[in-house]
Amino acid sequence: MDILQVAKRANVSTATVSRVLNDFPGVREKTKARVRRAIAEMNYIPNPNARSLRVGRSRLFGLIVSDVNNPFFPELIDAFESLAASQGIEVIFTHTNYDPARLHSSIRRMVERGVDAIAVMTSEVAPEALQQAVRAGLPLVLMNQGDLGEKYPNVLVEYATGFGEALEHLLSMGHRDIGFIAGPKTLHSAQRRKEAFRSALRAHGLTVRREWIATGDMRVEGGRSAMEELLRCQPRPTAVLASNDLMAVGALQAAHEAHIRVPRELSIIGFDDLPIAAMLHPALSTIRHPRREVAARAFACLQQALRGEKVERLEPLHPHLVLRHSTAGPGATRSAASRRRP
Repeated sequence: MDILQVAKRANVSTATVSRVLNDFPGVREKTKARVRRAIAEMNYIPNPNARSLRVGRSRLFGLIVSDVNNPFFPELIDAFESLAASQGIEVIFTHTNYDPARLHSSIRRMVERGVDAIAVMTSEVAPEALQQAVRAGLPLVLMNQGDLGEKYPNVLVEYATGFGEALEHLLSMGHRDIGFIAGPKTLHSAQRRKEAFRSALRAHGLTVRREWIATGDMRVEGGRSAMEELLRCQPRPTAVLASNDLMAVGALQAAHEAHIRVPRELSIIGFDDLPIAAMLHPALSTIRHPRREVAARAFACLQQALRGEKVERLEPLHPHLVLRHSTAGPGATRSAASRRRP
């Protein structure tokens, strides 16, 4: 949508619309009201760079993530920004704090700042928020938004690969009683990870026991609470996979507080391979999320779109298991559990 359409709707010239947008004098109050009403009805977002008329670009990209305080995102941001800097492009970024409503205001601010393109690397996406960028003629790229993959370029990560490797590792050591700490139902990516875990269990002929799936909030405290819930199960799992590393850290804390030794009495595997995973005691086995590869593909998609090239459907990226010291066979678990029975 451009300023001409607003002018037609209000039955005024584009110059008049521009005067109203910039609060210049010389426009009657009735005319101002009519123009503002047209702007509101058409949900028009002012474009300070007149993108449809200009020849140059701002050399500015927008990057939106879920939570800048989550250690998952700094590596992705750094990789994206490094690629942009190598091309003489600046990046402005913000986060939604996992709130879909904040995505709307984040995109609006970036459109108003005159960015050339936007990467939406969030766990949650409100489709109506994306329309702001579409109306402004801005290329978009998303991360792991399968339902929107037909409308926008979408960098997919096939979680099943990593969970399959983790299950095969645990099964090879003799585990059959395997629990899971899932993320909240409100997060699309968390639900995809949960379903990938369930599918991996079924593929190996194992039963998905509801009582062995607890839910956390993707943060350390949520992982601790979820692990405490699993430890109360009778019988309890001998191994637990967590939907991300932060909740795996919480799971390790809960096990320690319950005087359950990891990995001798309980094996734990995380997901993401955050830097902290290698610093824990025991060092955390985890599934490495290809964050830098996600950033590289997202950046390449935006570059292609700005060159006027069609962005083909992207092949998914695959996470892989990184083995450290938080897993072992279940024998110690069973013998210790039998010793604790009255």
